[in-house]
Amino acid sequence: MKTKSTLLISAALFSVFACETKQYSEQDKVEVTANLEGYVDSIETAVKIVPVHNWTAIDQKYDSLDRKAEIVYKDLKTDVQQIELIETRYETIVEKGKTDQEMFEETADMHLKNIEVWWEKTTSDVEEGTEKTIENMEDATQESLDWLEKNFDKLSTESKKKVEEIRIGLEKD
Repeated sequence: MKTKSTLLISAALFSVFACETKQYSEQDKVEVTANLEGYVDSIETAVKIVPVHNWTAIDQKYDSLDRKAEIVYKDLKTDVQQIELIETRYETIVEKGKTDQEMFEETADMHLKNIEVWWEKTTSDVEEGTEKTIENMEDATQESLDWLEKNFDKLSTESKKKVEEIRIGLEKD
């Protein structure tokens, strides 16, 4: 009887450990991988379209998707090479995006400074009879204004405010 009980208990314990159920399935792995890859694809597209981004929010979302993928892969005891490749691609996209954003913001600042210098010069010459009109703009100043108008939706909030102030000032004259 004692042997029979020991065998039954051993069999029960063996079946519990042998049938180690995983919390996630292969379908979960496919889904988390697709979600992570889809997010990286969307960031890549967004970086090509718009030069200014909230990188903190982007990184937080990516990190959340990446953590979930790592949990599923670990649970399934699967090689994480696929998510590592996605991570490498993401880091490359973010690095390029940040560089492009920095260049865009520098270009916007250059154009804004060009307009501001012209504006200061023009408004200081009012006493001497100089008219403040768009027609009197120098070519470089007009080019800067055109660039700012063309890229207005992509500018930072601060830059948009400066452009709006200049627009209002030009409309008054």
